[in-house]
Amino acid sequence: MFLSLAGKAGSSRSKKFLYDRKGPWPQPSPRHPLGTAPEVLHLPWQEKVDWQLHIGLRYMRDLFLYGPVAAFRALGFRELPTISDAELNDALVRGLYSRFLAPLDEVDRQTFSAQIDPSDTGLHYKMDFSPIASVDPYRGMHVAPTVTLLRRATKDDPEFEVKAIAIGDDRLVLEPTDGDSWELAKYYVLQGCSYATLFTEHPNVHFPFDTINAVTKGSIPTDHLLFRLLIPHFRFSLVLDNAVLQGDASVISNFRATIYDPFTAKADAGLMAFFVAGYKGLEGNSAYPAYRFAASRDQLRLPPTRYGEFLRRYFEPFLEFSQTVVAAMTDEELGYCQEWARWIRVWIPTFPELTFHPPASPQEKDLGRDRLAFALAVTLWDVTVVHSTDHENFATDIPVDWKCFRLREPAPASKTGGVLDRKKLSRKVDLFKSHLAHRMFFAPTTVTRLMEVEYGFETDALREAENDFKEALRTVEAGLAADGIPNYLALDDVAASIQY
Repeated sequence: MFLSLAGKAGSSRSKKFLYDRKGPWPQPSPRHPLGTAPEVLHLPWQEKVDWQLHIGLRYMRDLFLYGPVAAFRALGFRELPTISDAELNDALVRGLYSRFLAPLDEVDRQTFSAQIDPSDTGLHYKMDFSPIASVDPYRGMHVAPTVTLLRRATKDDPEFEVKAIAIGDDRLVLEPTDGDSWELAKYYVLQGCSYATLFTEHPNVHFPFDTINAVTKGSIPTDHLLFRLLIPHFRFSLVLDNAVLQGDASVISNFRATIYDPFTAKADAGLMAFFVAGYKGLEGNSAYPAYRFAASRDQLRLPPTRYGEFLRRYFEPFLEFSQTVVAAMTDEELGYCQEWARWIRVWIPTFPELTFHPPASPQEKDLGRDRLAFALAVTLWDVTVVHSTDHENFATDIPVDWKCFRLREPAPASKTGGVLDRKKLSRKVDLFKSHLAHRMFFAPTTVTRLMEVEYGFETDALREAENDFKEALRTVEAGLAADGIPNYLALDDVAASIQY
């Protein structure tokens, strides 16, 4: 409603641009200008009101209506559940957490030298949550870096096995035969999974795309095919991400009194180290490469699991659709795209360079069209299928009392530690906060849906391409079960943009 008022003032020429070309623009992050993605801080009032009506009020509703439910569930908490080795294996690789599978570095091979048989033909991976070592938790709470060793027989084997866990700064190596020390280490692995999900992997699904969002709104005419393709998928996202990163009431703010903040420390007490590790990367650690905008299929960074295959299959319809739209662009429109990409590259240096003008060769134009179509497909796929599926899996597949945001017993310091008391690991208040945050921030709450998007194309060919695109998505969904791939999220539940 309010977005329809944008760009209506000024000369007839300025009407062709959203917000009269005075709209949002990226800038360095105020907290970590050199270590995290650029942010968009100055937001149009129309987008603020639109977000408040459709999402902000929902937060308030959930806070007041679900707060008593969260309290009731927390009152029933007695102890953290026992987690068998088989359950841990399954939780780490069946869904979202499999994103953290990474090849071993030399230091890991040294750490786990006793657990890796040189003659073993199987494949070994790690899940590395070492950035949590930078976190300074609240009094009475504890964190510990972990590196988990996993093995699979072949690259096509869907089954993995957790072999060992290295825990603590000294990398104490624990195995399933190490009794309560091993059992306690499992909760620290799950704690690392939760924080790495929220502060390394998932931020790269959110925040780099704010630059593309803002530059599109500030530099592309509203009747441009690129604008028509992207704008339905950019609603709510800028204000949402700004509220997460800068809002005083954010779940990751430094205001500890927020009753829905389940975390073990303030944002500036080390949690932001995860953001930096996920975006800037950690040199020499294969688990934390620097962020780069994917320019080819092998750069999509999908895990070698059924979860990764689920996401991969949905990418192809987006690419075919983007290729059709790009093929229909005029030379003038391609000129705008070249300038659009140039501005994005200022903030995301790995974004593809496009060359269409001044006169580019036919080969350069073809390469430019291919790069443009791929970049558009990555963007559309990320803010819809990838984002929605990650939220759905984190919220529904991982129980609240498996997230282990707050642990109140120190990590094992030896193979023969004390007796594990699961009643002391967390408290009712910890579970209350986790249940409330789960409802307010982690569980999907869709406002607009991918399958209901209308792009407003003006030619029959592009309208047919839009229909073909949606049919292709339906075909992907229908074919998952036949190949043994779980339907991690129903297509009709995929959000049209990042809106939760």
